[in-house]
Amino acid sequence: MLVTIMRILFVLSWTTVFFMPKNSIKRFFQVTIGSALLTVTTVLIGTHYYFWDKKGTTKNRMWNHLILVLGPFAVGNMWIFHLTYGNFVLYFFANLINNFSYAFGGMPLLAKAKYLKYVRFTRVHHIIITMIESFILYGYQMLYDKPYSNQK
Repeated sequence: MLVTIMRILFVLSWTTVFFMPKNSIKRFFQVTIGSALLTVTTVLIGTHYYFWDKKGTTKNRMWNHLILVLGPFAVGNMWIFHLTYGNFVLYFFANLINNFSYAFGGMPLLAKAKYLKYVRFTRVHHIIITMIESFILYGYQMLYDKPYSNQK
């Protein structure tokens, strides 16, 4: 049931991109791919070191992680950049709110559904790691924008 809901959220999250201007999609698609790669790397490291426990076989666990990473996380990252890029303080607080809501709202729901639970990882670890990733991504987007800003 939960997997089905996550798959529906995957499709619904990508349908929201139709409401975003095409130039924003083109501009922030690179950082969205970077975000997905960072998150998948974190998932692989965390799985190897048993930071969390996930239900299902190895193949199912990886697919379920990819559904989250390439769906709501990627699209949410694109929306945060679209709405806040250029104002670092706003970007910082948007990410902080997003990370807190997942760590203290989403994770308890996933743990209650016996889908995913932290083992050697805490909510504070989650917030620290995701905020470090958000700083890296903001810097990456600034470097990506720099060559294009000189042409205008």
